[in-house]
Amino acid sequence: MAERGLYGMVYGSAELASPFMSSRWQLRSKDEAVAELQRSGRLHISRIAVPSGDTAVLTPHGQGVVVALDEAGNELARITRRSWLGRRWEIESKKWAYDLESDPRPRRWQVTVGGTPVAQISGSMVSYNNVKVDAPLGIPILVLALGWHVIARPWEAAAAPAALVAAGKDDPT
Repeated sequence: MAERGLYGMVYGSAELASPFMSSRWQLRSKDEAVAELQRSGRLHISRIAVPSGDTAVLTPHGQGVVVALDEAGNELARITRRSWLGRRWEIESKKWAYDLESDPRPRRWQVTVGGTPVAQISGSMVSYNNVKVDAPLGIPILVLALGWHVIARPWEAAAAPAALVAAGKDDPT
């Protein structure tokens, strides 16, 4: 079950799913959509919306950093690469801090607190179009969204999009 808002928690089993080659994703928990994600590959950003109406933009913020910004441009959370190969990340906000670590098994990741696993994220052997989440403890929606952003699209987390394409006046970065 998930609570409302971007800081809401996902408990138990959840799934991030997308049709093949689609830029739209849905985070589902107990057959309930708790977040919609829209990836914009050209800008290297993702937009997230939750049923309460809250929205955020996940955008690269320099080398190895992705921030979640609200509509006013305030930082809600960030994920920072902590290993050279991108196999360990730190996810933090003013309310919590987690680590995202690659598991030795392919396409498996663990969300940890103080080195103790609190959730597992697993993709299929061939893609990340269907990502399973097993969270025996509550995990914030933003942790899963930021983790998904760097797991499924690691090259997009590597560079600031403004350095790659011309920023338009509607570009939130």
